[in-house]
This record gives sequence, structure tokens and C-alpha cells, in this order.
Amino acid sequence: MNKIRGLHMDKKKSWDDIPSLDLSLDSNEAEEKNIDKRNAVRMVSKDILLMLNENAKILYVRVATEKGILNARGVLQDINQGGLCFLMPDHGLKKKQMIKIQVMLGNRPLKSNAIICWTNKNKVGIKYVHPAAEDVSFLSELYSAKILNRV
Repeated sequence: MNKIRGLHMDKKKSWDDIPSLDLSLDSNEAEEKNIDKRNAVRMVSKDILLMLNENAKILYVRVATEKGILNARGVLQDINQGGLCFLMPDHGLKKKQMIKIQVMLGNRPLKSNAIICWTNKNKVGIKYVHPAAEDVSFLSELYSAKILNRV
């Protein structure tokens, strides 16, 4: 102990002398499982309609299975270079099922074989299987145009 003018003073504390609170930045495994694993950012159908100057309020998705073309049409929710999501109540489609899809983007049809990645009662998420290079390029250009128009 040091004595200064009659006071007892301990050695000055440093940060290293302060005990750890044992706080850590643990990763939350539940959150990690929910991270979007797409390799491209999605574009919602409303943005696509605006960019294509379409008067329509909905972009439809036609779906065909091995049994034929489904009578119901899906409603495009979002799309990217790797896949899309559409709304189709009571669709009856199953995860890992192979299908064919078609979406009219303005005057340009986007057609592809696809595999269903996930489904729920009203929505379906698909991944394109061997999409045409020109379709991937077109979707990439649409996304670029969307970004440039917001700058």
C-alpha cells in the first residue's frame, strides 16, 4: 500500500485487473439457419412491373408437371437469377418435384425447368434447372436497372 498524506491507496487498477463478465458474442444457431442462402438478390413483382412499364398489376406463373399444365396460374411474388417464388393456393406441389415454369416479363417469356425447393399451403419456391443463359442475363440486367434507378 502506498501512503499519500495519511491516506491508504491501493495500486491503480488497469483494465486487465477488472474481472471478466464472461460476455461473449455467441452465434445464434436458429438465426444462422434462417439466413437467406440465395446467391442473388430477389426482385419483387411490383418493381418488375414498374421497370417494364406494365399496366398489369400481376405477373402470372404458368406451371406444368409430368401430368400436364396446371389449370391454376401462380402469382409471381419475387424472382432472381436462380429462382422465384409464387403464390398459388392449394397447389398440391411437393418439395423436390420437377416442374416447368413460364413467366411473361413484359413481352419476354421466361421459361425454365425447375425443382421445387420449398412449399407451404399457398406458396412455392423454385430453383431453375439449367436456365438459358439469356434468361439469367436478362434477370441480371433487370436487377442492375433497378439499382441504377434508385441511385
